[in-house]
Amino acid sequence: MKKIEKQATCSEICDYIRDNVKEGDIVRISIGMAYIPGEVILNNDCVLHIKLESKMFSDLTTTVDVEKFKEELIELEHETEDGIYVFEAIED
Repeated sequence: MKKIEKQATCSEICDYIRDNVKEGDIVRISIGMAYIPGEVILNNDCVLHIKLESKMFSDLTTTVDVEKFKEELIELEHETEDGIYVFEAIED
């Protein structure tokens, strides 16, 4: 599986999420001190509903408004059938 790594502004990452992150994809988001890994249930204009990957909790979901927290966004990892895309956030 190919892995593509690049730097992008937080706005570019939000645009990428809107256009490319689909239901069933795996995302790993680092926002501030929070690390949020899981399967995307719904992408509603950069508001992600995620079923968390967790051995401790089953069927735990969360909602992340990436646009709202874009100033604290550190990294987005997006896993699809085609590959893994890793975006390191830089200032707009």
